[in-house]
Amino acid sequence: MGFRDDNVVVIEIGSATTRAIVGLAESMTPPQVRVSTRIGKRKLDSLQSQYLFDEELEQAIKAKDSGVELISPIVKGLIVDWDAIEIFL
Repeated sequence: MGFRDDNVVVIEIGSATTRAIVGLAESMTPPQVRVSTRIGKRKLDSLQSQYLFDEELEQAIKAKDSGVELISPIVKGLIVDWDAIEIFL
């Protein structure tokens, strides 16, 4: 059984955006998926937090939910919030 490059997904999680492409494409190929690397964080109590992403986050932003804090889990290339970054994995 040989190696097939369509079995590979390359995910680049950056400070502002997360990009993904299926296969080993040329370096100039644009990503097939591009999403914002922002997470909503809602405190449930002093020990637990709920992380919002994608549609849930957009709904909270549209509703102007004051209980949701927008955070960037990656700052200057360093992961600063491991719990939030797990949303992307």
